[in-house]
Amino acid sequence: MGRRSEHSRDEIRKMAIDASAKIVETEGFKSLTARKVAAKIGYTVGTLYHVFRNFDDIVIHLNARTIDEMAVLIQKNVKKKRSAEARIRTMAAVYVDFATEHPDRWRLVFEHQAPRGLPTPELMKVRRDVLFEMVAENLRELSPNHISQEVDHTATALWSGIHGICILALTGKLYLGGAFSMVKLIDTLIDSVLNEFRRTHAAD
Repeated sequence: MGRRSEHSRDEIRKMAIDASAKIVETEGFKSLTARKVAAKIGYTVGTLYHVFRNFDDIVIHLNARTIDEMAVLIQKNVKKKRSAEARIRTMAAVYVDFATEHPDRWRLVFEHQAPRGLPTPELMKVRRDVLFEMVAENLRELSPNHISQEVDHTATALWSGIHGICILALTGKLYLGGAFSMVKLIDTLIDSVLNEFRRTHAAD
């Protein structure tokens, strides 16, 4: 570790986010504290709070990075697929893989609660709907004549369902046979939602 004066605010921010990710990955998200982050990078908690507003701000930056990582992985993999349906299924598969490989970082994104009454930070606003929009974009390609509201509703329902199955599986509350059952349930969900989506368009 170099002398403290050798690190800029941006460098300290990156070091802190790196350290936070490592703590969450190795010890679980409930073990993450500002004191542990500061100790890991060789700074005081006071110094951290000159770079971040508070502990919640550290978590928000870590969660933003996690979402960005998921989005990059998804975009990289869906580019290989020609059809909209194949891209939707690939999105789900990559999402499940990420959640399975990084369960604590994934759960922290959705289980962290900022102090009540505070608005959603801009850092998260720009990322909050990115996965839903990816699904919606492919649904529009799958059925261009659906109205925007129907597409958004279906995208939200589908991705919420996929997320819900992941939560149940990774918290040990899906008593149907482990990861295989999780994948099978998600396949069934996608089949059901896409079939209904096509059927309602055909009916029009």
